[in-house]
Amino acid sequence: MPGSNSNPGTQAAPKQNLSGINVNALPAGTRLLFNRGGAWSNFSVFLENPNTTAAAPLTFDAYGSGVAPLMRVASNNMFNVGGGWGNTSNDGGYVVRNLKLDGMGTAEWAVWFIQNVRDVTFENNEITGFRIAINSNDGSPYGVTGITLRNNNVHRNRAMGLLGHYDNILIEGNTFEANNFSGSTFDHGTYIGGGHNITLRNNRYIRNSTVNGTCLGGNMTFHGQIDGLLVEGNVIEQDASAASCWLMSITQGYATAEWFRNVIVRNNVLINGGNGIVAQSAPGIVVEDNVSINTQGSVLNSFMIGGGSFSGGDVPDANAVVRNNTVCRVHASSSGYIANVNSPGATVSNNVAVTGAAATSGVCAR
Repeated sequence: MPGSNSNPGTQAAPKQNLSGINVNALPAGTRLLFNRGGAWSNFSVFLENPNTTAAAPLTFDAYGSGVAPLMRVASNNMFNVGGGWGNTSNDGGYVVRNLKLDGMGTAEWAVWFIQNVRDVTFENNEITGFRIAINSNDGSPYGVTGITLRNNNVHRNRAMGLLGHYDNILIEGNTFEANNFSGSTFDHGTYIGGGHNITLRNNRYIRNSTVNGTCLGGNMTFHGQIDGLLVEGNVIEQDASAASCWLMSITQGYATAEWFRNVIVRNNVLINGGNGIVAQSAPGIVVEDNVSINTQGSVLNSFMIGGGSFSGGDVPDANAVVRNNTVCRVHASSSGYIANVNSPGATVSNNVAVTGAAATSGVCAR
C-alpha cells in the first residue's frame, strides 16, 4: 500500500501500515483510517486498550473513495478483542466499520471476543474466508456484553457465521450467506450457546449449510440457557432442503440443563426448510405473525413447539403462545405440521395454511 511509516499518519501523508503503532496505548477516541482501494496482508491485531470507552472508542474505519479497504490473513485470527486467552480485564470500547476482512479460505476467526469484552460495534463490514467469522469465548467475572453487529455481509465462512455466548447483543441488518458450505450438522449460519438479552432483527440468512443446492444442517440455532431472546423480522431462505435442515432451532443440544425464558419470535419469514421454527424447553415462548413458505413438493414442518424429553435438568415446556402464523404451500403435494404444539397450558390460535395460487401472493409473496 502506498504511504510511508515515516509519515505523520495524516490523510495527506499516510503511514503504510500499523507497524510501530501500539494500538493499545492510543488515547480514547482515536480513529485509525484505511484508504479505500488499499490492501493489507497479514493483518492481525490484539486489542486490549485500557483508555477506550463506549463514548470514546478506538475506531477502525475507511476513508477516500472506491472499494472497502481489504484486510487479509491466511492463518490464526484477525481481530482479537480482549487481549489473549486468560485475560481478565474488563476490556472494550471499539468500533470496526467499512472494511473487508478476508481469511483467504484458511484463517481461523475474523473476530474473537475473548473472555471479558464490552461495548464493541462491528458494522458495514464484509467478512469472508474464515473458519468462523465471529466467535465468543466469554469468562468471569464480566463475560462478553454490549456487542452490536450491524449491516455486515458474512459469507462463505467454512464453519459458522457466528458462534458463542453473548449478553446484551444486537444482531441487526446483517446478511449471513453460504456459511458452513460443507453442510455439517455441527455447524450453522449462526449458533448462540447461551446468554441474556439477545436480539436478532431484520437479518437475512441465505443458503447456509447447503451442499449442491440442498440445505443439510442448521441456519439460526440456539442452545444452552438463554434469558431474554427476541427474534423478529428475519428472512431465512433455502432453495431446497433435506429433513435434517433446521431454519430456526431454539432447542436442547447439551447434556447439561437447558432453558429458554422470555422468548419472542415474530414477523419472520422462513422459506424451504425441512423444519421451520422449532422450540423446546421454552416455557412461555411467544411465536406470532411468522410466515413459512414451501415451494417444494415435500414435507416442511413449519411450527413445532414443545415435546421431546427433559433430562439433565432441562426445563419442561408450558404456556406457549402460538398465534397468527401462516404456512404457504405452493404445491399440492406439500405437507407437514402447520403448528404442532406440545406445551401444557398453551394458547394456539389463527394459524393457517394457504395453498395453490394464493400461496404466492399477499403475505405469502417472497
